[in-house]
Amino acid sequence: MTTQELNRDIKRLFNKYKTNSGGQATNEYFDWLEKEIKPELKRLYNADNTFNSLTADNIKRLIRLNLSLRVIPFHQFGLFITL
Repeated sequence: MTTQELNRDIKRLFNKYKTNSGGQATNEYFDWLEKEIKPELKRLYNADNTFNSLTADNIKRLIRLNLSLRVIPFHQFGLFITL
């Protein structure tokens, strides 16, 4: 996965979550979160856990998604970041 593809996919995931999260809290919504959003967030996070190829905006998007969904434990998120 190239840098551009990773940044593009993070932006798409964030926009997809943001546009669909305003709905009703139904079983369909929670199934959608479990089957589509959370696995994709894990995949994108593990694609580059050092955050070398991410833009600042996409790092913020990942943090925001993880704060909302709690996919990656807080004590492990960004552990291998290189400054």
